[in-house]
Amino acid sequence: MLVIIASAKTQHYSPLPGLPTTQPALLEKAAALVRHCRSLGESDLQTLMKISDKLAHSTIQRFKDFTSPHDLETASPALTTFAGDVFAEIQCAAYSADDFLFANERLRILSGLYGILRPLDLMMPYRLEMGYKITPAANSSLYDYWGEAVTRQINRDLRQSGSSVVLNCASREYSRTVLTTQLNAEMLTLTFKQQKEGKLRSIAVYGKRARGMFVDWFIKNRIDQREQLQDFDRGGYRYAEDLSSAEELVFTAAV
Repeated sequence: MLVIIASAKTQHYSPLPGLPTTQPALLEKAAALVRHCRSLGESDLQTLMKISDKLAHSTIQRFKDFTSPHDLETASPALTTFAGDVFAEIQCAAYSADDFLFANERLRILSGLYGILRPLDLMMPYRLEMGYKITPAANSSLYDYWGEAVTRQINRDLRQSGSSVVLNCASREYSRTVLTTQLNAEMLTLTFKQQKEGKLRSIAVYGKRARGMFVDWFIKNRIDQREQLQDFDRGGYRYAEDLSSAEELVFTAAV
């Protein structure tokens, strides 16, 4: 099984000495996107991203600082670079080298700038969400820009790992990038719902944390069979058979 999650806006340089690192699989395509973003200028970026002057300035500076290939002085592994609600629950600080290597084989991070990243792929901090309509002229959106390339890469990773199932732990904004009609595997979506004040609903912040908890549990327990997925029990979550289907596994917890 291969797990996909979404990247995060919050990022920080966080190297992992002693572990092997790699260049992102779609780095050339990412570099072309950076060149396009550089050509827009701060005012255009501010309008397209709906961000402040300060954020627009730091964003364009990051595009200017972008270099390819990446090096260890300015780039760090994706799994430790991303922060935010999902990644806060992935307990990297306690991981062994074997944990990182298993994660690198089985976890993929969807990204607006890089398309798709392995946990040990080097990356430079950036701001470019998948929902932004910032693309070269031939593309209408970042989904259009990345869809086929990301799906082809996932198919390559599936063959290499011997997997036949993609576990979708990404937000809808990012999971849309994967073209399921071209995917050589079953896509199984994991949904986390919360019981609050007598009502069952999907609360975004809790859902993000639950996805991170699931990924950490998946890595630490070396999950490789579909029937094992129902055993997930972090944060009080339990498998809800009555709400689940062949395409979606639902877990619920009281909050």
